[in-house]
Amino acid sequence: MVGGAKGIGRATARVLAARGDAVVVADSDGAAGTALVTELRGEGLAARFEELDVTDVERIRAVVAAADAESPLGTVVASAGVAFARRIEDVEPADYDHLMAVNVRGVFFVVQAAVRVMIPRGRGTIVTVCSTSGFTASTAPMTVYDASKGAVRLLTQAAAREVAASGLRVNAVAPGTVETDLTLGLSSSEELAALGRSRVPIGRLGRPEEIADAVAFLSSDESSYVTGHILVVDGGWLA
Repeated sequence: MVGGAKGIGRATARVLAARGDAVVVADSDGAAGTALVTELRGEGLAARFEELDVTDVERIRAVVAAADAESPLGTVVASAGVAFARRIEDVEPADYDHLMAVNVRGVFFVVQAAVRVMIPRGRGTIVTVCSTSGFTASTAPMTVYDASKGAVRLLTQAAAREVAASGLRVNAVAPGTVETDLTLGLSSSEELAALGRSRVPIGRLGRPEEIADAVAFLSSDESSYVTGHILVVDGGWLA
C-alpha cells in the first residue's frame, strides 16, 4: 500500500487489512504510518510499516522486493500523490518537477516494481489512484496536477494492455473530490462542502472509505475480467 498513511491510502489499508490481507503500509510520513500500523495490529490485523519516498526508485524496488520475499504480493496499490493550486504563470520549475516526480514517475516505478515480482508467478493485481482530474480540468487552477493525473490514467491503461498476457491486471480508481487532509489543504471545509452541494449530483463530497471499497473490488477475484479500467467514483461529477 504505497502512500498508505493518510487519506485514501489510509482508508484502503484498513479495508484491505480487514478483508484478511497482510498489509505493508509504505509512506514518507513515518509517524502517521507507524500510528496506523499500531492501530491495525491492535485490532488483530496483519500490518507493518516501511518508510518510502516514491521519488527514490531504488527504495521503491527494495520495499517491494522485501514485501514480496516476506509474502508473495497479490495486490499493489499506488496511492501516493501531492497537489497544489497555482495559476500557470506562478508555477516554479521545482514545484512542477516535485509533483511530477511523485504523481507520475513514482507511480510508474511502483507499477514497474510490482510487475517485476508478479510476472514470474503469472498473477497479481495493481491499482493506481487517478482522479476525475484525469478526465477534465479541476475547478481550481491546478494544471500541473491535472496533467499528472491524465498521465496516470493512460499509464494504467497502457500497462494493463502490456502485461495482460502475463496474467496480471492493472486498473485505477478515479475519485472525485474526497474529504482528506490533501483537499482541506487546498480549500476550506466550508468551500468544499459548498462545492459538493453545487457540483456533485449526489450532493456531497466523497469519503475515503468509499474510494477504498472501489480499490478492494478492483484488487479482488470479483473483478477477474476487469483490466485497463478506470473506475470513476465521483458521486456523478462527470455525468
